[in-house]
Amino acid sequence: MKLSEVANILNAKLDGEDNEIKGFSTDSRTIKEGELFIALRGKNFNGEDFVEDALNKGAVGAVVSNNFKKNLKQIIKVEDTLFALLKLAKFYRENYLKDIKVIAVLGASGKTTTKEMLYKIFSNFYKTYKSPKSFNNHIGVPLTILNTPNYYDFLILEIGTNHKGEIESLSKLSKPDYAIITNIGPEHIEFFGSIEEIAKEELSVFKYAKVGFMRKEDYENFKNFTNDREIFTFDTKNYKVELLEIGIRVFFNSEYIDFLNYGWFENAIGVFEVCKFFNIKEPYKFLKNFKSETMRMEILNFEKFEVINDAYNSNPLSVKALLYSIRPSKRNVFIIGDMLELGEFSEFYHREIAKYILNLGHNRIILIGNFVRYTYEELKDKVECYYFKEKEKAIEFLKIYLKPNDRIILKASRGMKFEELLIFLPIL
Repeated sequence: MKLSEVANILNAKLDGEDNEIKGFSTDSRTIKEGELFIALRGKNFNGEDFVEDALNKGAVGAVVSNNFKKNLKQIIKVEDTLFALLKLAKFYRENYLKDIKVIAVLGASGKTTTKEMLYKIFSNFYKTYKSPKSFNNHIGVPLTILNTPNYYDFLILEIGTNHKGEIESLSKLSKPDYAIITNIGPEHIEFFGSIEEIAKEELSVFKYAKVGFMRKEDYENFKNFTNDREIFTFDTKNYKVELLEIGIRVFFNSEYIDFLNYGWFENAIGVFEVCKFFNIKEPYKFLKNFKSETMRMEILNFEKFEVINDAYNSNPLSVKALLYSIRPSKRNVFIIGDMLELGEFSEFYHREIAKYILNLGHNRIILIGNFVRYTYEELKDKVECYYFKEKEKAIEFLKIYLKPNDRIILKASRGMKFEELLIFLPIL
């Protein structure tokens, strides 16, 4: 695609020389030579402040708003740069990627892990592209589409939501052929009001995808929202498993593979169902020693402590999976923070965490945040449990509390920024 074609699609004028575009970016910090910079505006930033920087780094051009005042070349001016990004992605999907098969990955938790598993397997058989990191929103999805090579066979596209209508909008844009729903649960329930409304949102993908893959339990509960699509289900009960000190072992006749997290096992069996549909034999062999992206069951070994960092994000399903994944031990110290975006259901689900902890026998718990005070109320006097509203006070306590050889497990919503604890843990 050339700059002149982009200008034509956007009904705009190119001020500068025409050149071939090697990719698309909205981040001047990571832009590569030959990419087109699309200057988006957010609550706390304005991409137009970084246009000159992007061009100096080798950007082939920039899409900016009509209000852009700097006298620069290689500029395409439009009324709205976000609308321009979406319009370009729609055109590219319909014209450059019309022959590619798109597998959309959706669900309350495990989307990125499922996407990574699918990619690891499919890339052995097909030219396969995937969403980078967690590019699953109204910016990440169109960027992924635009950066997908048009000669590939498959695009594995992660699609997320935190408000009504987002799944349908992104599905209309990406036109997935297949969709796998990892699970349906109370993630972002603050914005939806009920699990049923979340199910309607997630399953709106089937207004476009013709074939779907879902947990058997979710399909039975919400099949009325699948638009009568062909749905293949998967169920953990169909597999023989063994719980390990950390993670779970899954058996396949005389072979087995280990996953660090029970949730990964649930993700994997959905992936296996997709592979079965495409006649990929023994897909589990490609997932031996599987690791997901950073902050997802990331094992770090410091001088005094072992740390399991699972704090990329958190919701009731993923917390339950983590607690189930680690065998109770006096070594274990769970540091758990708030699950955000649960709205009026926050108290209920944070009290539910305590029930999981007690039932499983975990007994050293540090709670940090606002909503985890409800978890503390359920746990105090029953297990060794401490509550802190602020991270700073918790860190001061941890300096005294932690013992050499402790295993520290971190879990919290992204907004809690638990990675900040990793600055202090190595020096405690």
